[in-house]
Amino acid sequence: MALFYYNTGDDTTPVWNEVLDNMEFHFTGLGSTSENPAPLVRPAAGYVWNSEVWIGPAVMVGGVKVANWKAPNEATQKGKVFKIVFEEDAGAAPYISGFDNTDFDTWANVIFSGTEASNWKGLLKAYVTGRESVAVAPPVNWATMETGQSGSRNPNALAGNSSFVTVPFVPLTGEDFTFTMAMAVPWDAEAGKDGKYVGRFTATFVHV
Repeated sequence: MALFYYNTGDDTTPVWNEVLDNMEFHFTGLGSTSENPAPLVRPAAGYVWNSEVWIGPAVMVGGVKVANWKAPNEATQKGKVFKIVFEEDAGAAPYISGFDNTDFDTWANVIFSGTEASNWKGLLKAYVTGRESVAVAPPVNWATMETGQSGSRNPNALAGNSSFVTVPFVPLTGEDFTFTMAMAVPWDAEAGKDGKYVGRFTATFVHV
């Protein structure tokens, strides 16, 4: 088993909160509240990053802002945004990816398949920053709309079994790793859909 956390503090003094069952990521526009997520506005040209990240139920009533999150193009990046803590030894290096459903067998949604403007690269990006004790913030502009390669890279677009980020070590019981994510919205993204996206964390556990 493993536990998933998000940071409402900062890199120096993290405040870790557990992601509970049935809670979702909300990649929102600027000015969201715990009761009302602000929509992301598709630009007339180029692309924009989501402005905020919130964790909450599907309708986000009572949602909580991930205060330590920064868009990839912001000057001050953060290394301790999300954290996975292992309750058992992992038998292999875990990886982060994204799927359309909880069967984890398709990734055709535009957030994972991308658009012509993104060169058909998935729009959800991830960057593993290391163990919490030594986590290093990513560089400014760690991702762009066109970031994404087949297989495992860091950073990478998240697209099922096609494109993902692998943790560079095999965590043991009690160990962790931290990472960040962001969503690009290109000018040609299909408008008018309220998509719900599932981030997948996969690991093989060793049972003694």
